[in-house]
Amino acid sequence: MKRDKKLWQLGLLLGAAFLAVGCGEKKDGDNQAKDNAGTSEQMLTVATKDPQVPLDMQQNTYTVIMQITDSTTESLLVTNEDGDLEPVLLTGMPEMSEDKLVYTFELKEDVSFHNGERLKSSDVKYSYERMIQKIKMASLLEKVVGYQDFADGKNDELTGFEIIDDTHFTITLTSPYSPFLSVLSTPYCAIYPEKAAEEAGDAWGLKTLYGTGPFKLDSYTAGKEAVVVKFDEYHGEEAGLDKIVFKFIANPNTQVLEYQKGTVDVVSALDSALYPTYANGELKDELYDFQPVGGFYLGLNVKDISDVKVREAISLSIDREAITESIVHGTAKPATSFLPEGLIGHDEKAEVYPYDPAKAKELLAEAGYADGYDLTITANTVTDVSVSIATAIQAQAKESGINVSIEKVDSAAWTDMKKQGKVACGVGSWYVDYNDPDSMLYPYGDGRTDYNSSFYHNDEFKQLLEDGVLTSDRAERQQIYQEAEQLLTRRDFAAVPIYNEKMFYLKKDYVENFKLSSNQRFFYHDAVIKK
Repeated sequence: MKRDKKLWQLGLLLGAAFLAVGCGEKKDGDNQAKDNAGTSEQMLTVATKDPQVPLDMQQNTYTVIMQITDSTTESLLVTNEDGDLEPVLLTGMPEMSEDKLVYTFELKEDVSFHNGERLKSSDVKYSYERMIQKIKMASLLEKVVGYQDFADGKNDELTGFEIIDDTHFTITLTSPYSPFLSVLSTPYCAIYPEKAAEEAGDAWGLKTLYGTGPFKLDSYTAGKEAVVVKFDEYHGEEAGLDKIVFKFIANPNTQVLEYQKGTVDVVSALDSALYPTYANGELKDELYDFQPVGGFYLGLNVKDISDVKVREAISLSIDREAITESIVHGTAKPATSFLPEGLIGHDEKAEVYPYDPAKAKELLAEAGYADGYDLTITANTVTDVSVSIATAIQAQAKESGINVSIEKVDSAAWTDMKKQGKVACGVGSWYVDYNDPDSMLYPYGDGRTDYNSSFYHNDEFKQLLEDGVLTSDRAERQQIYQEAEQLLTRRDFAAVPIYNEKMFYLKKDYVENFKLSSNQRFFYHDAVIKK
């Protein structure tokens, strides 16, 4: 893989989050993707996985959805290339009161949704209330006054959100929350038109999806593709592309074959298992890598696996270094923490979680499982590597006396099972939505674990997370989050980190200005095809 001109590895800090990929010479060929050369239409074709669920980040938090919806929907703010927040749908940055509790916002007046409706303050309020009702990412707004009463159905509105007029509103918090504006920049806080979303009902994200982004959804065909086209009434700079076709190709090898044939221009997430094949082959100059802030882990249901000795034994039964070598060919780092490098709270002195089958057996015996322990690992098939990780652990855990069975489910079933608390042990992956440890530890916040099949509740951990967002002092936050992470993964073993991966993608050299952030957000707004 060429590293001098064609490969830029993203820094772990969101301040250097964006990757602007360079351009190259025109390629020859007789294929679908290259037909652009003979027409005026700027069409980009991207090979990706089938999301299998509605394109709605408030319900389904999958990267494969986000890379489509990041072009069609927008939040109030975004993080720019310097790592700073900047307004998207606002006239300027929100004003904050001296006590850091009240934020005042002003919307742009010229913003239209894809269906022609004008953006109003009521749409913002509706979108936030909808997110709370959808539960999945609800507690991102738990610091807003009235959140709990609204979430519990005791009130029919989020009282901390006050509409002044169509373009002005305020949001009041119960206590200072340092990452609040960063939270509002996440894709979960995208703004939807109230009337259209309500009328669409369950069809939202399937047949209907209106946002304010530079592209609008043209079609979404399960098992085939999603197509977005340029939105001519976009409030910002005009998009360079006329159309983006996201082709759903399940098999990673087939994705690459289609790329080689020229029917696709980008393979957005190359299976790491294929890295050795292409790193030194004919595609090496079109292979790029980047370092997301996050990684893979086992999420343990502490109700089903209630004995901490059993949870520790599971952690001890995993040879993380062997997994990174066998599955991703050494391109990932065996985990030393749930908080990756680059985040406040990461302990640089921490060592890789130990692999000790003998100790695991001892702990199981002490817990009453001297004859062995049966464990079901659930893996979401939307990510091939999840099944590979489960299979590797299945083989390794035998030496510790843990008998693993693997349950493979699709995205819809995975989401359902997690909400219902039916996943005892699941292969998960989590990446920051904003450059803050609060984002990484989000799944284990006290108000969230009952909805992600974890049920982890620890008053000390809860207090540490609350303390962490009250201060902006870096040294103080480092200590707070380091302690919280130790509780989570080395004392309570509610989460079992496995590795922090490096990711890869393929891109034709005639695709310019394609941007990708370290939190895996794909930005096609400035992309163009030059041949």
